[in-house]
Amino acid sequence: MMRVPEQSPELQLKQAQDVLSWAIRKRGADSPFTVKAMNEVANQLARQARTTEEAVLRWQIIDALRTNLGPEDEATLNAEWKLATCLTSLDRPEDADPLLTHVVAGKALALGNDDPETLAARAWSATVAKKLGRLPEARLQQEQVVAGYELQGLAESDQGILAALNLASTLTALHDFDGASRLLRHVLDLRSRTLGSDDPRTLDVLEALASVSFMNKNVPEATVMARNLVEKRARVLGDDAEETIKSRAFLASIEAHGDSA
Repeated sequence: MMRVPEQSPELQLKQAQDVLSWAIRKRGADSPFTVKAMNEVANQLARQARTTEEAVLRWQIIDALRTNLGPEDEATLNAEWKLATCLTSLDRPEDADPLLTHVVAGKALALGNDDPETLAARAWSATVAKKLGRLPEARLQQEQVVAGYELQGLAESDQGILAALNLASTLTALHDFDGASRLLRHVLDLRSRTLGSDDPRTLDVLEALASVSFMNKNVPEATVMARNLVEKRARVLGDDAEETIKSRAFLASIEAHGDSA
């Protein structure tokens, strides 16, 4: 069987744009067919990381969906979520914030506070709140997300672990080092059991825990953890690997602080 060559991203985008132009002329700017064509062009732009152009088109999609289906329809909410993701990547959290607030409220009303979709939307909203410097609000939302995943039996899933790590990061920013340490120890135990103690993702958590211990002025514990981190990264990645070199510098800074104390 002859293999059909894969089309280039540029050609796929051009074809999607041609369909969109035809749809606008023949069906109208707000027709369901046109909105579907807009979404395909936006997806093609996303694949090429042309995020600014994608965001402009996703605004148009939202306007059409709000007109055709209403602001609370699932399709409208999902379109707002996609746009908020674009805006966040463009470092425009102030524009993403009201969209995500609406998405979370709509998902919670339609699906419930602890539905995985609601939790995922709330996690994005918390990330944006943190970017805007609203740390207490981010903490509250992240605590709700962690509790929701626990209630759903998803605490050990990738989403549940990510939620716990995000909360630990916010607690660290709020100088709640004890709270951050408890979460990181829990995640470290989970990843050690499921991935192994030498897995890079496990070592990333070990590094975060060592950093929190150091900030919490527990220098002896931070030193032990940092030495363990250097030993494992050197064994897994090699002595000259960038992560190993960074870990060694981290250890040196901790030891220097201990020597001067």
